[in-house]
Amino acid sequence: MIAPPRRLTPVLVVLVIALATVFIYYRSPIGTSISDHAPSIAAVSGRGRIKAANATLGFGGLFVVSGPGSPRRSHLEQAAAVTELDLIIPEQTQWTGQDVLDFRWDNVTESKVGIGSVKAWLSHHLVLKAFLDSGLETALIFEDDVDWDIRLRTTQVPLAQAAARALTTSPASTVYPWGHPDTWDLFYLGHCGDYFNSLDEGVGVGHHHPHHLTEIPHQIFADPTLPDRTDLHPFTASLLTALDVPDHSRVLHRSKWPLCTFGYAVTRASAQKILTDVAPPKEDIARNLIAYDAALLDGCRNAYKLNCFSITPELFHHMEGKSLIALDEEKHDHSKQVFRPPVDVSGFEQVWWRKETSNIGCGFWSGEFYYEDEIPKLQALREEVGRKGRCMKEGRE
Repeated sequence: MIAPPRRLTPVLVVLVIALATVFIYYRSPIGTSISDHAPSIAAVSGRGRIKAANATLGFGGLFVVSGPGSPRRSHLEQAAAVTELDLIIPEQTQWTGQDVLDFRWDNVTESKVGIGSVKAWLSHHLVLKAFLDSGLETALIFEDDVDWDIRLRTTQVPLAQAAARALTTSPASTVYPWGHPDTWDLFYLGHCGDYFNSLDEGVGVGHHHPHHLTEIPHQIFADPTLPDRTDLHPFTASLLTALDVPDHSRVLHRSKWPLCTFGYAVTRASAQKILTDVAPPKEDIARNLIAYDAALLDGCRNAYKLNCFSITPELFHHMEGKSLIALDEEKHDHSKQVFRPPVDVSGFEQVWWRKETSNIGCGFWSGEFYYEDEIPKLQALREEVGRKGRCMKEGRE
């Protein structure tokens, strides 16, 4: 558990309101019943009201990939404290040039895997090993620059857990809220898109159709915390429209082309397989992989037939590293723009306009919910923002 800072300062008193009851439903995009096991909201909690997820979101532990001296860790820890998540942050190694050479095929200096990608690959390995050493059965692993919605525990995860149990036909369980570990290998809760094919082949309307979803295992479930379709990342919005998914609904589906490793859950068996077979710490030129997330994608699609599932839209997404002021400067002065992957480029204008991370309804990136070192403010934020789900941003209530 993250220990809050010590210095005390006053905080404004906030109003108290109740979080409205949320209902869940399941249906296929073409009106066909998906599963006889699809639970009602009463099955989620047993009382007709959603029961919040625990401090590890129903996994054995929450493990964070965070390098030595990472400037992003402080805000991650503050977001976790407000949402009351228990984090495990294994101490990372300061990877050296020799470590990079040892990773590369035949110790060559030139490689398709860049230096940063090699170090990220090794860092994920270290965290996977820490998870296995812990003795826990499952883990959610995420990177330290991710953002999430303030209603992650109270609404989003419980709904996703119910969908996961329905999809894997696992009974409701306080031990395995996501279904028995024998029924899955990876859950992609955080990614930069699972667009059903390579980005080079096009995304969404004109490229996809409802049958692309109905022909694979999936569950559609309502989530009122989702932004309006027009406020979702352009690629995500177009894909959901093409698949005929209702507004304010997510899809838990068999992974098709999952990109990025912002947040992925593993079992002990799958973690070991990743370490030794799917993404061993040595470049394999025959597989032509350029990054760790590409190795996992290959493991889900081709080489090792991992049983992988994705949540679309995702629950975790990496946040812009720049401040709102810097983004504003980039928006109006192209000479100040920095390199971004194609997905980030497509979502940049929307992030700048919404002041929210892509596909996140009410998140932490804009800074309103950081408490720095003020314990009373943390306590108030926990109660009103984390537990009651109040988006206490200007013009948002």
